[in-house]
Order: sequence, then C-alpha cells, then structure tokens
Amino acid sequence: MAVSYKDYYKLLGVERAAKAEEVSKAYKKLARKYHPDLNPGDKQAEEKFKEINEAYEVLKDPEKRKLYDQLGPNWQHGQQFQGEPGFENVHFTFNGKNFDGSGFSDFFET
Repeated sequence: MAVSYKDYYKLLGVERAAKAEEVSKAYKKLARKYHPDLNPGDKQAEEKFKEINEAYEVLKDPEKRKLYDQLGPNWQHGQQFQGEPGFENVHFTFNGKNFDGSGFSDFFET
C-alpha cells in the first residue's frame, strides 16, 4: 500500500505562512469536531482526527515544520541526515596521515 502525500497545511485549513497561533487554533477547532468521543463509532472521523494530530505534531514544531517545508512528503527522511550523536568526532587514517571530520580538504589534496 503506497503512502500518499498529506498536505498538513490543507488538513488544518491554514496557509503555509500561518503563524504558530493560527496553526494551534485551527488544530483545536478540528480536534474538537473530529474527536472520537464526540463521534463514537465513526471511522472516518477517527481517521480525520489522526491525520490532523499528525499534521499538528509536525507544524507546531519549528524544526519539523522547517524540514516539512523544505522536503515535502520526504520530510521524515530528512531527519536521518543529521547523523548520530558523536559522529562529528570521527577520525581516520589514510596513507599514514590522520584526518578528522573537518579535514576533508586536506584529504583531497593528498
């Protein structure tokens, strides 16, 4: 089953330039409308509720929102490019010379 792209701004009914308060306000309004407790047994409302929660989780977080805006449907894959903690301290030896993560220009000169 292919995952289709979800436009989080469209789901919440806000513009891309919407401020955090507008995003929050739109989310709260929709969350009340589609909340499972207010729509017992309604699978469509439950699905819509999950989607708006997902959209809000991304758009309320400045870092996630930035990735989403830059990468669109692949925004979650962008998080993987940050590397593991401690990765910035990698050291290696090539032809008897020591290099760290910042010395790539030296590496290419040899």
